[in-house]
Amino acid sequence: MLDTPKNIQKKQFEILMSKSMEERLIIGLETIDFAMTIAESSIKQEHPGISETDLKIALLKRFYSNQFTTETLNKIIASTIIYYNSK
Repeated sequence: MLDTPKNIQKKQFEILMSKSMEERLIIGLETIDFAMTIAESSIKQEHPGISETDLKIALLKRFYSNQFTTETLNKIIASTIIYYNSK
């Protein structure tokens, strides 16, 4: 969804670029963390009592299903299951 007017987008970009590289990195990492928190909450709301392993798999699917082929995603999921089951 892109509902922000171009002049506001430009101003946001100018504000972001006026910050130091370290500040921009922190903002980016905080944004990723916030998105992950929202996604986890959404999945937990849909599936109360979900296991940690199944939560990680659901997150992988939500964030990366369009980034990887089905075959590659299934390999990543299989590795994730092995990892979390060995903990």
